[in-house]
Amino acid sequence: MFCEISPELAREKGVRNGNWVTIWTARAEIECRALVTKRMRPLRVGGRVIHTIGLPYHWSYVGRVTGDPANELIPLVADPNVSIQESKAFTGNLREGRHSFGRRSATDGVGLRAPEPPALPPRDAPGVQGEKRVPSQEPRR
Repeated sequence: MFCEISPELAREKGVRNGNWVTIWTARAEIECRALVTKRMRPLRVGGRVIHTIGLPYHWSYVGRVTGDPANELIPLVADPNVSIQESKAFTGNLREGRHSFGRRSATDGVGLRAPEPPALPPRDAPGVQGEKRVPSQEPRR
């Protein structure tokens, strides 16, 4: 997995081409390699500089780009007419280095990543972290 960032954002965050970075949103965090490129340019909006981070969007476990999928960063929002995921732009942040809190996303499974160390407070809503869902044994009606 990689992300494309501008040279300006790379300088601001202390990232060099090929470094590991962690990108996070309110929902999750992923790690990827930085591709510093002039194709990405900062935007000036209302006097503020806004940076854009480019991510390969399609499912990474079965696609050409492997690693953490960008889809984990986005809330599950489907267009009501065609049920296709509609969110392809969102806000987030980036820092140099690999995963920060041992948590990948709200959809983490037991086999995806080791659990958080006990010294850290839970990052998910009460009753969600570590909970295993077992399919009902009752027949479907």
